[in-house]
Amino acid sequence: MKTNEQLCAVLNLDESEPQLMPLTKRRAVAALPFGSRYRLIDFPLSSLYSAEVTSVALFVRGSARALLDHVRSGYPWGMESTVGGGLFIHSGAEIKEALESLEPGQISSYYQDQIDFVQHSKKGYVVVMGSKMLCNVDVKGVLRSHLANEADITIVYKNVSKGFCLPDSIDNCLSFAAEGDSKVTALTPARELSKDETKMAIGMGIAIMSKDKFVELTTEAANNRIKGEISVLIRHSLKKNKVHGYEYTGYLKNIENVSSYYDANMDLLDEDNYNALFYRSQPVITKVKNGAPTYYSKEAKVSNSQFASDCVIDGTVEDSLVFRKVTLEKTAIVRHSLIMQGCKIAEGAELNYVILDKGVQIGPGVKLTGTKEKPLVIEKDSKITVEKGS
Repeated sequence: MKTNEQLCAVLNLDESEPQLMPLTKRRAVAALPFGSRYRLIDFPLSSLYSAEVTSVALFVRGSARALLDHVRSGYPWGMESTVGGGLFIHSGAEIKEALESLEPGQISSYYQDQIDFVQHSKKGYVVVMGSKMLCNVDVKGVLRSHLANEADITIVYKNVSKGFCLPDSIDNCLSFAAEGDSKVTALTPARELSKDETKMAIGMGIAIMSKDKFVELTTEAANNRIKGEISVLIRHSLKKNKVHGYEYTGYLKNIENVSSYYDANMDLLDEDNYNALFYRSQPVITKVKNGAPTYYSKEAKVSNSQFASDCVIDGTVEDSLVFRKVTLEKTAIVRHSLIMQGCKIAEGAELNYVILDKGVQIGPGVKLTGTKEKPLVIEKDSKITVEKGS
């Protein structure tokens, strides 16, 4: 039986965003631009494409416009409407929940929509994913492991150092029955681990279970008003289920705040990291945008940087990522920075450790400096100029 005859997917994009502001002021975490021409949502959708999963539901809170504009029908990932498949987008869940008045035993619309999708998909198994854990997961491999272990639930994890998560992280860590055993005995919030712990098996917010188990788990969570990503729901029912872990060994970055988002982009300037994320056995796919090759003038000086198409580069770029349709004028300097689509940087400007969101205009002679630990973020469509007399 093919994977697409077995699996449907629920992508819970109700992900924490305050520490990513102002980058998430008008977009979901999943819609964050990444790596010059991608968005974070491309990675889970690409993993599902490689597993031949064509029935996918996205559940989004907050502003979904940028995300909807990017994914549309799901065509690049093979999810355009097909018999028994399709991409189904549910947005505005927080508005519906605020307005609804639940009767005893009635399930909130957020969970009911998920249950309805899974039941109508007619698939035997469900894979649940998010987008803030940047990775390239072999979903077929996870399903094979799930079936081989005869598990009720299989959780994807990676062994990392304790410093991988923020001190107040909401992510959960797995404990196992014994060394080398994949059976999970506990799920513990990373912030509650002992200070003596130096390593941890971090849950990646990815799990596979049967359709019936998903409905059972979701119904119980709804009845008990439990909210959170999938490992939170599993933690509350761990004793009743046979839960196994599947170890992921590829590139992983937890996009928890502006610093980790910046670091993940900068990681791509290292060839080993780039290959680990993009050149595994399965491709990373994004929406195609045709454009002219980037133009580099004779005055341009470029080193250790990545560029998308349709840019005009007359200045200096070092250790940076530049997205589509960026203009960099003569004598302008960009170092250790992320320059998103449509930005314009005038002559004599100098940027160090800066993130320019889409459409920012930097005037002549402007100097902006952040740090590696705290890059300076300039909000979307801003215009920055040097004040007269300064």
